[in-house]
Parts: sequence; structure tokens; C-alpha cells
Amino acid sequence: MKDKENILQPYLLFEGKSIGGKAEQLVNMNEQGFTVPPFKILPAEYLDQQLREAENPVDLIDNFEFSTDDKNKILNQLSRDSTYFSIRSSAIGEDGKSFSFAGQFDTYLYVNRAQIFDKIKDVWKSAYSDRIVAYRKQNNITTPIRMAVVIQHMIHAEVSGVMFGVNPVTEKENEMLISAVYGLGEGLVSGALNADNFYITDGKLEKSEIAEKTERMTHDLENEGILLSEVAENKINDASLDQTQIDALTKQLTALNSFYEFPQDVEWAYEKGQLYILQSRPITHLKKSKTGTKIVWDNSNIIESYPGVTTPLTFSFIREMYRVVYIQFCQLLGLSNKTLADNEEVFANMLGLLRGRVFYNLRSWYRVLSLLPGYTINAAFMENMMGIKERFELEDQYVQGKWSARWQMFMTILKMIKAFWKLPSDRNRFLSFLDKTIAEYKAIDFESESPESLMAQYHTFEEILTKQWKPPLVNDFFAMIYFGVFKKLIVKYLGEDCPHIHNDLLAHSNDIISVQPMIQSLNLAKNIIANSEQKLFFQNEDSKTIWNELETGRFPTLYKDIKNYLNKYGERCLGELKLETISYNQAPDKFIKILQSYIKNPAALEALNNGQSNALREKSQQIVDDKIGNTFFKKRILRYFTNKTRDLVSNRENLRFERTRGFGIVREIFSAMGVAFQERNLIENDRDIFYLTKEEIFDYIKGTSILPDLKSTIEDRKMKYQNYEADEFVPERVETYGVVYDELIFKEEEETLAEGDMSGIACCPGVIESEVIVVHSPDQVSDIGGKIMVTSSTDPGWVSLFPTSSAILVERGSLLSHSAIVARELGIPCIVSIKGLLKRLKTGDVVKMDGSTGQVKIISNAEN
Repeated sequence: MKDKENILQPYLLFEGKSIGGKAEQLVNMNEQGFTVPPFKILPAEYLDQQLREAENPVDLIDNFEFSTDDKNKILNQLSRDSTYFSIRSSAIGEDGKSFSFAGQFDTYLYVNRAQIFDKIKDVWKSAYSDRIVAYRKQNNITTPIRMAVVIQHMIHAEVSGVMFGVNPVTEKENEMLISAVYGLGEGLVSGALNADNFYITDGKLEKSEIAEKTERMTHDLENEGILLSEVAENKINDASLDQTQIDALTKQLTALNSFYEFPQDVEWAYEKGQLYILQSRPITHLKKSKTGTKIVWDNSNIIESYPGVTTPLTFSFIREMYRVVYIQFCQLLGLSNKTLADNEEVFANMLGLLRGRVFYNLRSWYRVLSLLPGYTINAAFMENMMGIKERFELEDQYVQGKWSARWQMFMTILKMIKAFWKLPSDRNRFLSFLDKTIAEYKAIDFESESPESLMAQYHTFEEILTKQWKPPLVNDFFAMIYFGVFKKLIVKYLGEDCPHIHNDLLAHSNDIISVQPMIQSLNLAKNIIANSEQKLFFQNEDSKTIWNELETGRFPTLYKDIKNYLNKYGERCLGELKLETISYNQAPDKFIKILQSYIKNPAALEALNNGQSNALREKSQQIVDDKIGNTFFKKRILRYFTNKTRDLVSNRENLRFERTRGFGIVREIFSAMGVAFQERNLIENDRDIFYLTKEEIFDYIKGTSILPDLKSTIEDRKMKYQNYEADEFVPERVETYGVVYDELIFKEEEETLAEGDMSGIACCPGVIESEVIVVHSPDQVSDIGGKIMVTSSTDPGWVSLFPTSSAILVERGSLLSHSAIVARELGIPCIVSIKGLLKRLKTGDVVKMDGSTGQVKIISNAEN
């Protein structure tokens, strides 16, 4: 059997091995007996070294001259039967399964012998064109382009086209598609000509779509190129291929699919009755074969806690937290140790990290729910709480025996009743314990400790967090149950015409801590405004200067008040659950900027006197009273569920704040670890620590690491995360099959957005007609200026913008998401979960939104 070097030898114009994908395909096809027009290859080595060393490759190519000997050698090796040639690119790495560069590099047709050398140079230069630079950036291709060139006998095609080994629209494996035009195939590829389409199913012609073909591309003899010419009138509406030709093409395509073991995209042509295969490459961007385990990933709710990309350290921490606490929660509800052990993998994979973004693994979440009694009901409640729009159907739902299931149902109900009865006291105990623990850890000077000591501190704190975290989980569970039941009761007792009353009845709870940071910071701003000297100081100085002067003794009372705020709320910031986030405690000047934004926009202070949420609650209660009348039992039942749901939802939000405080301690530990690693020259920068997982950090300390060089690992991950940051589209829902990361790309599916009104989940009533401002980050603007704020999702770090918004529209979220709860407490009209919101609206558009129905009507566009 000939080796590759011997196989290539007859095709090469000069010595070399780097011939690129296109040339290699031609060699392979020719060797396998497919009819390929004669060709020769100029390998990349011919100019490779000079291009690598050149400061400006394009200038080098422009000034390059082929020697007389080289010109003669090339011309002598070309087919003497050929008058015209095609000059094609063949870049190394071109025509791969993931990225083909199809149509990106230049190709030249009907090139005579005298033009060959200029056209070779033009093909080389096309590797450095603007479109190639953009394509490489879009597809995260970082390796340099090395270009070989194919010089091929030009086929004077009577009919030509492309054929696909799998129908690229349906992607069904038993379907093929052949497209054909009169003349050269460039008319089809460029889209200039209408094409006939022939659909092949299981090797047989199933359907033909015959186009009106008035023109064709042919050789322009006068200008040595190609031109459009008219098709004979009697052929305009005839099929461009007869059955014999279709059968021949189908046979060739089947053979190519089989040879390459992957569906092919093939260019072909007929000249004087002879079929030629011009080019074959894999069909790129086929959806992955739907084989292997199906997983649906959803971020409609968790994006609120982990916006943007999340570093490896944060993900490794939260993944373990989810695993441990949900195992403990299921133990609390009576699941046996055997059941938990059998499903260890499920608990370990409740979260995923896709291109740096955190997603819920819905297969695992539904699987955990299926372990508990009342799966169908619980699943509906979970979907409502998490904002999941479409249920993931388990094909392997956990099934128990009849009597075993009844016994577990009985035991679970008993345990749930006990947990519910103990919840208030358990919550109080948890809060007291956490306060004490956090105070103890805040007193530690982590930066003075060694990496070994910091690792021990982390393990102790993690154990404390996980072992004591049952009350928040129990509260979350019952908040989910009660909110779902409460919603059903409202519909049952009041009818379908009051679908949002259950939400309005929860307003003005007064004890939701999510609102407190905003209220307290507004009070601080109010006090600063009342003091003319402080007001001028905050208006005229930058935030770092202000904090430095406060620290060195200026305005001691104000400094004390701000320190008290930071001590309590300093971890409540944008991206507060991401360990890599720099909190207000770590950078107080960031909080000073918030105060400055309020001082510069005193209208924000009106939120302190906002009585809308109380009025909303009273109004909704009056509607309930009017609808129910004097029905004693209904009133008692609804009053109970209103109060209990309000209590559970409020505490759910409050306990999430305690989670933020706990995460703040973990942030301090690993930030100190970063400083310690930098001091030992293990990493370049202290913040590089967040690009390692906690296991990698601890293994490096213990001597069990497989990473010999942390710096190179971190550098590689930083580059990948830059690519992740550049993703223009992040889907709410992703389906994967088998190997999750196999060619995982966030590719926006083409969808037709409905014209007219948009709709979402109504969270807080009120009709507002105003200009909108689209905000991607709370750092983007200092205030909304009374306009309607439009965004993808929010977390507690956005609260500074709420008081200056007349209304809020959010693309993601649910009735229990942060934006919905805080907007309700402030009485700000709000709608969440609006599909296509950021595609439909841009800053300057005017809309009318109704927070009681969830409807959004576009009144005018900015350009009008």
C-alpha cells in the first residue's frame, strides 16, 4: 500500500506535504476512482516560511515574483489538453466538519496560461481579507492560515450544481438533495440563478421542483471570464437533469458519503455527457445526531443568580453545594440512603457549565422530583417557580412498587408536616447560627494565613454551610407548593378573569430584605443631600477620592453609617453569588458610585414614600372580598393561604440574602488564596485564582495535582473565556445528546417573531406609556430617568436602577424572580418572561405596557 508521500507525488508541482483539505479531497477522490478533472497542487510550503516571517503578508505577496524556472516547471506539468483552468484555494484546515470556509477564499475560473501566476497570488492574498478575519473571529479560529493552491482543468459545463448527502433542511439521514442549473455551478452557489431541486429518499427520486431558468453562466470569450447568457426558450421550464443523470449523481453521492463516513456537500458538472466531481467536503453545522442521553439545559431562572460567564472556581463551588444540600433535603423528606446512593450521579449533575454560562440540568431536576411522591404536581409547581416554559419529559422516570410508594407517601407526608411545623423556629435558629458564624469568620485576617490554613478554613466553613442549610431548602420547597396552590385557589374561587390577583395580594410585605439595601442607601443619599457640604463633596469628587477621604477622617458620622451599611449589605451587589465578583465590601468606592447616582437624581428618593405596593395589596384584597362575598370557608382558606404564601415568599427572598452573606465568606477565603498564590509566583495575578476549580487549587496544595503549570492553564482558560464573553447570543434552552460538549456552539435559531403586541408574565399592575431604555448592565447607566427599563434579566445588583424606572420589562424570569418581587414591593409596573423582547425593542422606542395583563404594545420606533 502506498504511503501518503508517494500518493501525493504525481499531483505536486513542488515538494511539500501541506496541501489543505480541498486538494486532499481531490487526491482521495481521484485515487478512489471518482472522475475528477485533471489538477496539480502548489503546496503551502512553497511560500510558507516567507509569509510567516513577513510583517505584512499582503505586501510580500504583491511584490513576489515567480522565477522563470518555476514558471516553466508549473506550465509544463499542467495538462496540455487544457486551454483554461480554475485556480482554487486549499487552506490547511479548510473543509473540516465544523468549519468549511466555504466560499470565503477566492476562486478564479477560465484562467488562461498567461494569467495563472497572478491568480495564484490573488488566492494567497484572499487568506488575509477582511471577511476571513471576521470569519475566524466568529468561529474562534486562532491558528494561522496556511494556503495551498489547486490548478485544475476547467470544465465547460452544460449543467452543474451541488448535491447534499443529507437534506440540509430536514437533516434526515435517508434524504438527499440535488440542485442543478444550466451552465456553470457558480450561478447556483452565488444565488444569481434559480435552480431545480431533486429530492432523493432511500436512493429513489421522490420529488422534483423545476424552476424557471431563463439564464445560465458560461464562458465570456471576449473578456476571459464568465457571463450570464440566455437559456433557449424551449429549455426554460424543462428539468435540467434527466432520470439517468439523477441516478448517476445519486450513486456517486452515496459512494462519497460511504467513503468519507460523513454526509458530503459535493460540487459536480456534466460536460459532453461525462459527469465530473469537482469538489467534496463535509456538510458543516449539521445538528448533532440525536443519539445518546438527551439533556435539556435551561437558564431562565438561574441566569438571575449567575449572569454572564461564571468562572471555573465559582462553578466548582456551587455544583458541590447543590449536590450536598439537595441530598440532605431529600433525606429530610424521607428518601432512603439506598435511593440516594443509587441516584448520586443525578445530584452531582444538577448544574452544567455551557460555554462559561450556568444552566440547570432539567433531566436531573425532574429526576430528583420523580423520587418524591406527587411528581406531576411538584413538577408543575417547580416549573412555575423557575419560569420553565416547557416540561422535560423523563423517559426513565423512577418507579416504585405500589405498596412501597404508598408507604413512602405516608412517611414523606409525616416528615413534611413535621418540617413545616418546625420551619419558623428552624429558620430563626438558622439565622442566629449564621450570624454568629459569619461574625466569627469576618474577624479572621485571611490574607495573613497560609494556603494550607485557608484550605482548612474553607472545608470547615463549607461543612457548616451544607449541614445547616436545611431551613432555606424547606422554606423554598413550601414556598413552591404554597404559591402553586394559592394560584390554583384564586382561579377556582374568582374565575379566569382575575389571573394575577394571587401575585398582587403578596405585595407590601414590608419584611423583604431585598428592598432594604435600596431603602437604606436612599436614606443615606437623603442625609447627604440634606448636608450641603457633603452634597457638594459627593457631586464634585470621584468615588475613590470620596472613600479615601472618608477613611482618613472626613465626615466621621457619615463614614460610620456607610460602614454599618457595608457590614450588613456589602455583599449584595451585581453578580453577588459569583466568587469572582468584587463586592462593595472589597471595593467600597463601587457603593459610593451608587450613592452618587441617587444624589445626582433626587427623583429616586421618591421610592421612600411610595405607597403604591400597599394600595395594590388593598385593591386586590377588595376584589377578592367582592368576588367571594360572605362565603366563610372560602374567605378563611384564602386568608390562610395569602398570609402563609406571603410569609414563605418573603422568607425565601430573605434566606437568599443569607446565602449571599455566606458566599461572601467563601469569596474572601479564595481571594486571599489568590494573593498567597501570587506571592509564591504560582499565578501571575491574584484574581487568576478564579480560573481554577477548587479541586485544582486544593490538589496543587496537597501534591495530587495533574497540572504542572498553573500559569499556562489559566492563560488558556482566559482565552476561552474571552471567546465565551463574545457570544452575541445565549439561548434560554439548549438540547444536547450524548457528549454534551461535542461541537457545542450557541447558534441562534432563525425564528419569526410575531408582529404586533408582545406578552409576558404580569408581575405588578399599572399601565405606562413611555420611551424605553435597553440596559444590559446596571453599570451602563446611572439612572433610567423615568423611562421604562428593558433588560434580559436582573439580580439584586440592579436594585439601584429600580427607583428611577417608571416600569420594568424583562426577557427572562418568573413570578418569584428577584425583579418580580422587588418591583411588586416598590409598586413599579413589571412584566417578565417576554419572548424576543431585546430583538423587538431598542432604546428610544415608545411602548405601552400593562402590568396587570402582561401585554406590551409598540407605539413607535426610535427611527420614526
